[in-house]
Amino acid sequence: MKNIRLIGLLFILIVSCSDIIGVEDISDKTVTILAPTEAAMLNETTVIFSWNTLEDTERYKLQIVMPDFENTIAILEDTTITATSFSKVISAGNYEWRIRAENSDFQTAYTTQSFSVTQSDAVDISNETVVLLAPTNAIIFTTTDTINFSWETVLNTETYTVQIATPSFANAVEIIENEVVSTTGFSVSNIDAQDYEWRVKAQNSDYETTYTTQSFSVEE
Repeated sequence: MKNIRLIGLLFILIVSCSDIIGVEDISDKTVTILAPTEAAMLNETTVIFSWNTLEDTERYKLQIVMPDFENTIAILEDTTITATSFSKVISAGNYEWRIRAENSDFQTAYTTQSFSVTQSDAVDISNETVVLLAPTNAIIFTTTDTINFSWETVLNTETYTVQIATPSFANAVEIIENEVVSTTGFSVSNIDAQDYEWRVKAQNSDYETTYTTQSFSVEE
């Protein structure tokens, strides 16, 4: 009899603890979408989906279809994630996406938005080469020198990424510069005596070239 009473007390205790810890009911809450918003027209093929954090949520269910959920001809994404953003490369067309929040016991209704991706006017520059002008390969500078880097213009380019590593990119101990510039020149000064490599790539909204790399050294 004592054992039966003990089991009964334990059951009551477990139920009481469950009531105290209880999972929050989020079913009447709404996930607020940040982007892309309703009827957004995008010319970027990499689309970043984002939304506000919803309290008492453990994960989010994300779905993307073409052209909409009532007339779906393609499901691009159907995934569960814990983050509040998600990126995907999407071709030109009309789409709908929706998001809902979930925890172990409850889920919200979906929040749905439509968007379009338009054909990009960007020219494919991926097969172009950035021609480096200065400094010439393997040149030596002193620690007091200002080093001026320059390269030829690549047509249909919007920006260039310039990087400098020591002693090389294959065995980089440190990346001392990593800059995006719109010009075809860049300068540094007062850098330590070391061996270095520098490289440049060109990019526009949709495409980029490979890096062109050269070396230089700085001595005391």
